[in-house]
Amino acid sequence: MDMSIEIRNLTKNYGRKQALWDVNLSIPQGMFGLLGPNGAGKTTLMKILTTLVKKTKGEVRICGEPLENSRKIRNMTGYLPQDFSMYGNMNAYEALDYLAVLSGMNKAERKVKVPQMLEKVNLLEKRKVKVRAMSGGMKRRLGIAQAIIHDPKVIVVDEPTAGLDPEERVRFRNLLCEIAKDRIVLLSTHIVGDIEATCENIAILNQGEICFQGKVTELLSLVEGKVYRTEIAAADLEKTKERYLVTGILTTGSTANIKIISDQNPFLQEKISEEKLPEVKFSAAKQVKPDVEDAYMYLMHKK
Repeated sequence: MDMSIEIRNLTKNYGRKQALWDVNLSIPQGMFGLLGPNGAGKTTLMKILTTLVKKTKGEVRICGEPLENSRKIRNMTGYLPQDFSMYGNMNAYEALDYLAVLSGMNKAERKVKVPQMLEKVNLLEKRKVKVRAMSGGMKRRLGIAQAIIHDPKVIVVDEPTAGLDPEERVRFRNLLCEIAKDRIVLLSTHIVGDIEATCENIAILNQGEICFQGKVTELLSLVEGKVYRTEIAAADLEKTKERYLVTGILTTGSTANIKIISDQNPFLQEKISEEKLPEVKFSAAKQVKPDVEDAYMYLMHKK
């Protein structure tokens, strides 16, 4: 079976507003990260792939099936939306059993699958806890259970860790990685750390357009040799931001340790610059290894 999602010249209009512009994307098996700021068009793309929203034009194939075969697409796709919610007076078992009914499972299938899925997402011991009493992380894990209960080949998750505490975020990311071993898991988020921790292949969407697609290592290469750490007076922070792309700030008293992106060493650049720009006194700047957030900020700034 073809285990990929192929998107060609995908466009989506909402009246006069264009949410997606001629999107081309190839998504292989495993974890794939879709990164972008709020309002970039990520949720629109997710809803098109899960047949909840119709495309304006373009071609989409999921595991070889054209998007127009909506029944087949829904049978092979699981979806965890950003605003997943259930009836608060149901407990975890009842909620998942109800969702399994909606997916077409009979009683015998549900009797086997519901406990299996609750155990997989570490909720079996919490099966009698009411949905309204669950933490944000528990609700997201219940959401993943409903997304995979019919054993889909493709799982689409939209902003899955938004609002979770650090421990729940790590637990949820680990769960997604485990699920992705023999599936396509499309992770859409604006949280750079989630992508860096889980995905080898990524795409960046901004203002409805793909501005990068490739491996994380290829993204990092865009800023290789351009990231520096240096120390300045805290009073010079605003002047520094006018001149450089600052991606990290740690202020201690009257000094600030900052990370900036620059085509050349800022300490040397200040020495030779003839531009009439605000004067900033840098200590010796040290070149450091870039991370995904540096590369992401560089692309957004360039855009």
